Amino acid sequence: MRLPLLLLIGCVLPLTACSTPPKSTEESKAVVDPVPQVADGGTVNCNPDVLAQFNGKVASEALVKQAVAKSGAKHVRVVKPGMAVTMDFREDRLTINVNEKNEIERIGCN
Repeated sequence: MRLPLLLLIGCVLPLTACSTPPKSTEESKAVVDPVPQVADGGTVNCNPDVLAQFNGKVASEALVKQAVAKSGAKHVRVVKPGMAVTMDFREDRLTINVNEKNEIERIGCN
């Protein structure tokens, strides 16, 4: 009894791997953040010159908001140890690298 059942399962499993999922009625679209534009038509850039003062401080929510305001960045990400991040470059993004104690080790525009 078990042998025919195992043979049936062994034949059906490879066939299910070749099947395709049903198509959805909605088109999937990639989500892309638009690059912000300023009033004169230029782009918004992050200013790395004012960021050195934040190194070594604890990255509290208030401090992160202050760093974003001073740098002029429109986006921010806080990167913790072992966290996966994208390697794309964005002129309008502030990246804050923190250690296990949530202290800022590196801060920069990208």
